[in-house]
Amino acid sequence: MKDDSKIIHRAYVFLVVVIIASFVIIGRIVYLQAITPAEEKEAVSVMTKTVKSKRGDIYSSDGKLLATSVCYYDTYLDLACQGVRAMTDSAFDADIDSLSICLADLFRDKTKDAYRAEIRNAKNKGSRSYCIKRRVSYIQYEQMKKFPYLRKGKYAAGFYSTEIYEREKPFGKLARRTIGECRENAHFGLEYCYDSVLTGVEGYATFQKVSKDVWVPLENSSDYIRPVDGLDLITTIDIGLQDIAETELENQMSQHSAQYGTVVVMEVKTGKVRAMANLERDTNNNFYENYNYAVGNLSSGGAPDPGSTFKIASVIVAMEDGHITPNTIVHIGKGEDTYFGKKIVDSHRYDRDTSLTVSRIIELSSNVGTARFVYDHYKENQQKFVDGIKRLHLNEPLGIDLKGEAVPVIYEPSDPNNWSKISLPWMAYGYGVAITPLQILAFYNAIANNGTLLRPMFVEGFASCGKMVKTFEPYVIDQQICSQPTIDAVKKMLEGVVQNGTAVNLKNENYQIAGKTGTAQMNYGKHGEKITYHASFVGYFPADNPEYSCVVSIYNPSENGFYGNKVAGNVFRKIADRIYSTDTKAVASEVNDDPFSQLPISKSGKRESIQAVCEILDVPTNIENFSTVNWIKFKDNSDGRENFVPYSPVSANRVPDVRNMGASDAVVLLERNGLKVVFSGRGRVVTQIPEHGTMCEKGDTVFLTLK
Repeated sequence: MKDDSKIIHRAYVFLVVVIIASFVIIGRIVYLQAITPAEEKEAVSVMTKTVKSKRGDIYSSDGKLLATSVCYYDTYLDLACQGVRAMTDSAFDADIDSLSICLADLFRDKTKDAYRAEIRNAKNKGSRSYCIKRRVSYIQYEQMKKFPYLRKGKYAAGFYSTEIYEREKPFGKLARRTIGECRENAHFGLEYCYDSVLTGVEGYATFQKVSKDVWVPLENSSDYIRPVDGLDLITTIDIGLQDIAETELENQMSQHSAQYGTVVVMEVKTGKVRAMANLERDTNNNFYENYNYAVGNLSSGGAPDPGSTFKIASVIVAMEDGHITPNTIVHIGKGEDTYFGKKIVDSHRYDRDTSLTVSRIIELSSNVGTARFVYDHYKENQQKFVDGIKRLHLNEPLGIDLKGEAVPVIYEPSDPNNWSKISLPWMAYGYGVAITPLQILAFYNAIANNGTLLRPMFVEGFASCGKMVKTFEPYVIDQQICSQPTIDAVKKMLEGVVQNGTAVNLKNENYQIAGKTGTAQMNYGKHGEKITYHASFVGYFPADNPEYSCVVSIYNPSENGFYGNKVAGNVFRKIADRIYSTDTKAVASEVNDDPFSQLPISKSGKRESIQAVCEILDVPTNIENFSTVNWIKFKDNSDGRENFVPYSPVSANRVPDVRNMGASDAVVLLERNGLKVVFSGRGRVVTQIPEHGTMCEKGDTVFLTLK
């Protein structure tokens, strides 16, 4: 019995110890939750995290914003902070009523009663991260900071926010592929190539955890390292030319039901790419930019056959080797020839045996003639011809900024798998080789630039806070790809193509174009498949003092023709016309020396304003004929006075025509149609994007360029 009592005693002691330990644990929990100072609790839920830097913006060459990081705010209330806990219920409710009304009016997603109920419920629960609204714009956020209760700030009201940056392109799809993306599952364009420059350097700060997934930076922490924002990228893109290029390419592709196409416009003397458009047509006949056909591989695995645009390279090689001159006579028969059982034919046949000069062969784009002079002079040493092509750098990538440039394919006679008896004559006129449109453009640009081959430029430099911190100069790949006499001779041939040859449809009285057409088969109609074509035109203008070069390539046109002069050449002509009419550099050599001519002094616009100015300056006009008209448009001054015509620029749901107007009149008309206006420059409106007559909705933005 004595031993049993000892056991029972020990059991009671153990039970008491367990009970005491339980009370200690419970007391500690209560202390931590209800009594421990906030500063001690906060120390448990803090950590050092990186602070992202602001990504740099991307600008066009004339300062228009192409891509930017727009800041949005996720807004919260910490209703368990000291300031809120110190408030009386009556004071809290008085402010929350007004706040609820303001929030309901601003966001219009909930009623004021819903907001009031949610905020009061969150306070009763002691919520540290009640989400007021996500993705709040900067303007909305600034308004919120002035609302009742919220204006008391972080410590008195517990109002705080986290910043979220999203990449946006103000011009929408314009130059989308060139600008690019640098995000998950999307890596291309300038955004990707210059990611490290745009990103900047991350910083560090101490963050406090206020709820499961919400961390707030602690101000004035000792280990704070400020992030370094990324630099801005100044591109060579001219957004006005880009819009023209995309519009004309889409119109032509639609007219010919083409599968895909590309346009590149480049400055001759600098190599700066002013526009690059790549469009593809889907099954619903909508056009979109999904792949850079100007620089990359096609779905078939390589760049396309350049076709007849390659013939100029054959001419240069043969002239440099001393085999031909522009006046060398070449026998082409009736426009058909045979090599080892394979026929070569011209698009134009002759009734009798014919001979042409080399110049005329280029003007008429004779496949037979080009193959003949190349084969006759290089059949005994085919490697010499290939080496000549290599001297022109047509076997090398350009090394441009954009990733994914295709490597040109120029086969060697020593390669038994890709070289046969017919390879030499076929290569002479652009078959059996693969060169991208941009690489062909760089070659023709070198001809326009008196033999200097430049690497195409897409970036002019880096900027920070509006100031240039680094500027890039043109990169010369080869100072002289061939002799100057050869360059001069080839230039005359390219002018002849437009004046008397396959591109005579591009001939005009205002300025002269030089270039070469190309029409290449992309397949050969085997197994009953339909033959598809690659139509192209590459050249430069004005021919006597080249300022711009341009290449147009359109693939698989299936309606209304497939030849390069019509399908691609018309796009080139329309782009050149637009540049000629607006760019002073392109027309500098066309100065009118007629002392009796005078430039128009008047803009289009409000009749009363123009009439008042003309009367003050004593300028004779015909404005008195339009006393009941509100708007007038300048016509001419051919009879010694300023002549105008009535003008009705406003049409419902369409963008008004404000060209040749001053900024004030243009803004009045556009805003009257409910449109927003962004303009740059001074003088009169020379370009507007979107173009006049385009369907529009209220709130759309119109970009104006004044000169």
